[in-house]
Amino acid sequence: MSGSARRRCAGVGGAESGKRSWRAVLRAAARGIAGVALVAALGASPARADSTAVAGFGLVGPEEGENRSAVLDLEYRFRPWRLGIGPVIGASATSDGGAYLRAGFSRDFPFRERWNANITLAGGGYQPGHGKNLGKGFEFRSAIDLSYEAQPGVRFGAALAHLSNAGFSDRNPGVETFTITIAFTPSRMTQRR
Repeated sequence: MSGSARRRCAGVGGAESGKRSWRAVLRAAARGIAGVALVAALGASPARADSTAVAGFGLVGPEEGENRSAVLDLEYRFRPWRLGIGPVIGASATSDGGAYLRAGFSRDFPFRERWNANITLAGGGYQPGHGKNLGKGFEFRSAIDLSYEAQPGVRFGAALAHLSNAGFSDRNPGVETFTITIAFTPSRMTQRR
């Protein structure tokens, strides 16, 4: 067996390795951001007290080797109940005909004066359209959204999400989504600093 064949068999080199390393980088970044959010939460002020509407536009499958498509993501984060955790509903549509409707829970982790990290966990129905087949019609979504409050009630940010069936199917390729977000909290828009 040649050296390059051995590397491919061992998972080193080739397109598969590039794909795995890109996913590893995305997952490591998401874990790092989640860790920062957790540390910030320990010293954070209370989470959001009001409902927030979020719109995001970006890419599905940003990693190398994936079929990329544009995505429009809309989410409504309801007023939190206890421990800053509140219900969330959302919908996304992709340029290749995919759609995802979800419901779950989210929590804000404010830090510094104007920064916020939001973590969302949800599940819902997925229709791939001409996009990636994720193995089941029911998929789970975990996401982190890091944002900056540009003015009262208006936040700009970036979100990284992972969508998969959590291993409930023999086929579970998963897909990542990266979006630029804008969030509106109407009750805060009239408040002055």
